[in-house]
Amino acid sequence: MKKLWGILSLSLVAACVPGTLPPGPPESALGFVVQPGAARTFDFPDPAGEAQRLFRPGPDRRAVALARAGRNLIGVGVREFPGEDRSEPIAWVSGDKGRDAREIVLPQDRPGRWAPAAVAAEGDQVLVAGSLGGDLRVWASGDAGVSWTVSPVQVRGSDLWFSTVLRTGGEWLLAGGSVDDALIVTGAPGAWVTASAGEGRILGGTVDKAGKAVLFGDRTESNETGTANRACTVVWVAEGGWRRGELGCPAERITAAVTLEDGRVVLASSRDLWTRPS
Repeated sequence: MKKLWGILSLSLVAACVPGTLPPGPPESALGFVVQPGAARTFDFPDPAGEAQRLFRPGPDRRAVALARAGRNLIGVGVREFPGEDRSEPIAWVSGDKGRDAREIVLPQDRPGRWAPAAVAAEGDQVLVAGSLGGDLRVWASGDAGVSWTVSPVQVRGSDLWFSTVLRTGGEWLLAGGSVDDALIVTGAPGAWVTASAGEGRILGGTVDKAGKAVLFGDRTESNETGTANRACTVVWVAEGGWRRGELGCPAERITAAVTLEDGRVVLASSRDLWTRPS
């Protein structure tokens, strides 16, 4: 019995090391219903992996996002320069399922380590969001990726970054985070409006059947002494302003969002699913 108790004690210590917060159970909010352990029943698209497969970027090049603009497929990525403190934003444009793609170096307004992160399109309009250090940038194309412009996104804050681009309500939506809060920006190049999103960071999203944005991300929850923390899941829904909901503190964070043909919105971690009816 002593041996068994020792094993149990060791297991408990391993699961909850002193000074850390264990994960909490997943929860439901804003119409989402959680299905613990059901993530493997869905096959979610991997745009970065698909872009990598289609365009085969080559040495020192990495694809991060994929979108269809008109008749063209557009992959977005980055070219690294080993040993140098710089990188280039790149787009691959193809009209034939990724074959015979043209590599385009996106315009840059200053040298540095460029990091494009996400792309979205509507018709021939394309927008790519990324960062340069702690500054935000967007690249825009009105001809399905043939030509591009670059412009800054003027937002107050430090260590700013984007993770998400969506087209919703006839305008662009950019989302990500900063050192302090989640970040949501809407509008168009040169005319951006920042919305209050509160604590956390936005990691992705989708547009629901009604054309409204659904965003997911996380926030950090600390213990009483502030010596340890855990990641808790957050969802933002565009319904007459931004509504914010808490989805618990599961062991695995949400990594994907998709709107199904029947209108359901599904969020998924590597283990759990959250589903909202249409």
